[in-house]
Amino acid sequence: MNILFVNAGAYINMDMMSNVTRIYRDVLVEELGYFFGNEDKFHNEKFEEKLRKQFDKRSYDLVISTNFYPVVARYCHELGIKYIAWSYDTPMNMPLCDEMKYDTNYIFLFDRIEVEQYRGLGLEHFYHMPLAIDTGRLDMYKPSEKYKGEVSFVGKLYRPQLQKVKLGLDQKLIAYIDKLVQIQRGMMDSYVLDDLISQPIIDEMNRQYRENGRTLQIRKEHLSFTVSEYVTYIDRIVLLEMMARRFDTNLYTYDVTEDEKELLKNVKIQGEINYFTEMPVMFKSSKINLCTSHRAARSAIPLRALDIMGCRAFLLSSPQPELLEHFEDGKDVAVYHSDDEAVEKADYYLKHDDERNRLANSGYEIVKRDFRYEDRFKKMFEIAGVKVY
Repeated sequence: MNILFVNAGAYINMDMMSNVTRIYRDVLVEELGYFFGNEDKFHNEKFEEKLRKQFDKRSYDLVISTNFYPVVARYCHELGIKYIAWSYDTPMNMPLCDEMKYDTNYIFLFDRIEVEQYRGLGLEHFYHMPLAIDTGRLDMYKPSEKYKGEVSFVGKLYRPQLQKVKLGLDQKLIAYIDKLVQIQRGMMDSYVLDDLISQPIIDEMNRQYRENGRTLQIRKEHLSFTVSEYVTYIDRIVLLEMMARRFDTNLYTYDVTEDEKELLKNVKIQGEINYFTEMPVMFKSSKINLCTSHRAARSAIPLRALDIMGCRAFLLSSPQPELLEHFEDGKDVAVYHSDDEAVEKADYYLKHDDERNRLANSGYEIVKRDFRYEDRFKKMFEIAGVKVY
């Protein structure tokens, strides 16, 4: 059997390929690298030509990619080849398209609620599949004094687009959007934006855009995501600054503005670190590792949480329903439901080394046992009806 991996630069692609090669030793696994821009995911003559040349060299029985690409789905459908797309982004944040309907697709998302939403639209080829972690690779790394610290966070601050959405709207609609932010910000345990945004509101926003000469036309999903992105931005800024007032707090990220540096004046901004070579070392060297999930992730366990636990490191996480299905707060992980509770728990576990290490060890053992790539691929191949010998 021949498998082609389309690698668009996803963090998990290397672990996916290495684990498939290790699990199925008699299977030929090859890689086709390509970086997609936003529009390139749909129609891309350059990539399609590269794909055709790859298939001219060899026939493939299965194509796999991290995240879903309509241009790949269309090519596989034309050839009658099964296409497995395993997303490590949630939400997909992609408009509905005809390519999602193909019976050659097997689209796996790690957020159960997002899968239910797509299936509710009649898209039957979406399936739930939590992410995995390669603890064997992560076990090779050791702590380092270079990254030693009390509290650390790795991730983007995001560049909120909410101000662009507000342009051209009257004060009543702006106040409505601000109220959405306030409500969702105050509800860390649930995602309520979809229920609060009505179609008449969207219609009125689009009417005002047209009336004011703006070309923007917004969908409910777009507004929901944009508000949730802004709330996530506030979450991370506020939590980091609150932590930094009490503890030695490090932020590993890129592209921090001068205004953000002022907001985070007590935080040690360390810059970007390499996902494969530096991040595992940092997690193992930091006493408390934060995971503040994107608010648009309704139920999923983020990759970052698995990265941390896979390093046998301590995780302090915002609440996610699927996280709490597999891990117990105070036993395997620490979960906070407010900014104040996050600071309180950080303070407690920094003062109780034995308990902190016990949780880190327990979380590690669970991901090592229950979040293996081998099990994920076997399940995906089973659902797709792919027989690998």
